Amino acid sequence: MVFSFRRWLLVASLAGVSYAQVLTVPSKPVTPPASQPAAPASQIDPAARDKVIADLRARKFDDALVGAKAILAGNPTSSQANKLVGVVLLDDQKASEALPYFQKALELDADDATIHALLLQAYAQTGDAKKRDEQRAILRGFHSDGKHPDFTQSMGFMIETFPVRDRVVQAIEFYEPAGKFHFYYRFNVFDTDGHLQSFYALESDDADQAMFAQQHPKEAAAGERRFSIDVYARNPQGAPMQGLVTFIDGQPTYDDLRARILKILENAKPAATPAPQPPAASGTPGQRT
Repeated sequence: MVFSFRRWLLVASLAGVSYAQVLTVPSKPVTPPASQPAAPASQIDPAARDKVIADLRARKFDDALVGAKAILAGNPTSSQANKLVGVVLLDDQKASEALPYFQKALELDADDATIHALLLQAYAQTGDAKKRDEQRAILRGFHSDGKHPDFTQSMGFMIETFPVRDRVVQAIEFYEPAGKFHFYYRFNVFDTDGHLQSFYALESDDADQAMFAQQHPKEAAAGERRFSIDVYARNPQGAPMQGLVTFIDGQPTYDDLRARILKILENAKPAATPAPQPPAASGTPGQRT
């Protein structure tokens, strides 16, 4: 049983609230060619849409897909209807089937930057690193171009979700180092009921840089830094905990980091208690151990 994460994106985007306001940031919109004006937006029946969302929340993926495809059949030129079908498939771990719907949605509404966030996740989950990284670059462009305030205000975006044993991991990339310890990436670990158990962060604490400079003066002079993977969770009494997992000299690529996180989680014991509240994306107070 896999917990659905994209449903929140779906609710936000179909209700007129940008996903950027939730987590991601849009990319620079592409203007449709003059010879191919954008099709007028079709109206989706709110009740039918809400039924699909309810089925997603209940993990009734087959029912959700039937409902989403029925909406699309009545609104074949609707970007939102195509996106809806894609989200259902993506939540059901069918990223390769979701891709054509996202691509069609973008073709119908090139100004909907949130579609790039969905394409990113779909490409990541199909293993297409080249196109995944193209979408990452697009989102970063939206964050910095000054034309997408929702994305500018967002701290980062979701790259993908992937299962590890009886858990589901949500990989987040920050646009800029975030929080006291300078988070670059964060991997949220959920149980199958959707409870946040812990998260792992790639961070670069300023306190670690003096020792790095002593040990690697040339690299430090060139601007390189020491990084670490730290775990954040709660103890059985509910108090927040932070623990150092390992140091890494120089910033790892996303694929290297993902492999490290995967290995850590495969060897980790299940969390004793779920975290009552997800820690803030900007960082969680705690002491290194």
